[in-house]
Amino acid sequence: MNHLMLSSPFKKGMQIALALLLGVALLGNGVAHASGSCVHPAGAGNCFTSIQAAVDAASDGDRITIRPGKYIEQVTIIGRNLTLVGRSGAVIQAPEAMQDTLSPVAGYEARPIILVAEANVTLRGLVIDGANSGASNPFLYGIFFLNADGVIQDNVVKNIGFGQPTLVYDEAGWPLYQGEAISIVNFGEAARTVTIEDNRVVNYNSSGITIFAETFPDAPTPANLTVHVVDNTVVGSGPNDVLGQWGVFFGAYNFAEITGTLKSNRIQDLVTIDQYPSPGVGIATKDTANVEISANVIENVNMGLSVSGLNTQVLENRFRKADTGILLFVEFPDYGSAIGTVLEDNRFENVYMDIMTGPAMMFEAAAARTMPEPVQPKRLPR
Repeated sequence: MNHLMLSSPFKKGMQIALALLLGVALLGNGVAHASGSCVHPAGAGNCFTSIQAAVDAASDGDRITIRPGKYIEQVTIIGRNLTLVGRSGAVIQAPEAMQDTLSPVAGYEARPIILVAEANVTLRGLVIDGANSGASNPFLYGIFFLNADGVIQDNVVKNIGFGQPTLVYDEAGWPLYQGEAISIVNFGEAARTVTIEDNRVVNYNSSGITIFAETFPDAPTPANLTVHVVDNTVVGSGPNDVLGQWGVFFGAYNFAEITGTLKSNRIQDLVTIDQYPSPGVGIATKDTANVEISANVIENVNMGLSVSGLNTQVLENRFRKADTGILLFVEFPDYGSAIGTVLEDNRFENVYMDIMTGPAMMFEAAAARTMPEPVQPKRLPR
């Protein structure tokens, strides 16, 4: 099936029929879960042996403690408000042959290690390991929140890709940007809020943290998403001539409303070489409103920050080793413009061009991922 890469930042006119599978039967196995169940690889202490079994047996508000060990499984949480807490050494690893768990809830293929939909979920203290299994697990994701609220805190998300930068092409020759560590997506009418804090994202293929909202054309109210991205570390693969890796994308489509903060993050090693048309970008925004981007350290990148949106505050960031520090989009209908941007107390060290702004023709390379595919509209490059 032709696939629209759902977590790609650039999807215009996307139409997804959400058919969320609510009301999953509770599958008890004789283990008391109440508000405090546990998971152990060998079932010690009367714990579940798999995280999914604990989730299936849980009720709203339950806390599931995941004890040290390696859990080779996917975890899907739909319509349940839960807290999953990992003890030191708790690792959830991608199976060798993962299931497409996104199609049943969104109509498009994807293989997240953890999928949360229509729920309020906290994930804390876990190692999410994709095992560099992108070749055997197409459209691999680490954590995917779809129309959900929650907190993603103090986790390590790693090896979400192929082991080295890789760009996959479809049958028509269009690139499919695969291997994204954390994706937060809201298409629903309910306003959603997510906090992403104190995580470490390393060895991913395409994007470290992708956040976007999109409104369906016939929706009575616009999609609304607030996300706070604070104190995370995102590390790319360093110089490569295959694809432009991105650190954080934060954007809206079709009049959706998206806001929040990107504060005190460290983002580094996103560099494309040999004139590849799409640069490595630390933070990119699109059509946001009242977003604060402050106190981030962005280094060893092609482009530190690209801004499109209304009333963005760019304060006290530090840019090191970059071709361009800040790019302000102006008069660019395909990507929007930076309007009312405040730039204060940003520092630039070993940056070729501190701040760049101008008409669309100046940004063709920087925005290569925004161009829609003319032949197959459901399959858009980023």
